[in-house]
Amino acid sequence: MAWFNADDKMHGHPKVRRAGLAAIGLWVLCGTYCTDFLTDGLVPAWYIESWPEGMKLAKHLVKCGFWEHAEEGDYQFLSWAEYQRTKEKVLADREKTRQRLAAFRAKK
Repeated sequence: MAWFNADDKMHGHPKVRRAGLAAIGLWVLCGTYCTDFLTDGLVPAWYIESWPEGMKLAKHLVKCGFWEHAEEGDYQFLSWAEYQRTKEKVLADREKTRQRLAAFRAKK
């Protein structure tokens, strides 16, 4: 299972305060979406649009330095691979786990 990482010092960071509670809420939800679907931080426009004032908040996240514009109206988390596990890493870890469990079951 992949997890979305959030810094435990976010609560006091000026960048977060500048973004505001609603925008950070969207940021966290989109982060968990990206982690669940292994998008490497690419947030589809349709997902943002599905939230009240989603596009307004997304533009604010760009302005505050959390996201950047991507192709076709989508958005991209900045520095995703620096703070989150990439799709490649998650799939490699899953394969290692699969192999480890298969070896364990074979010994039984």
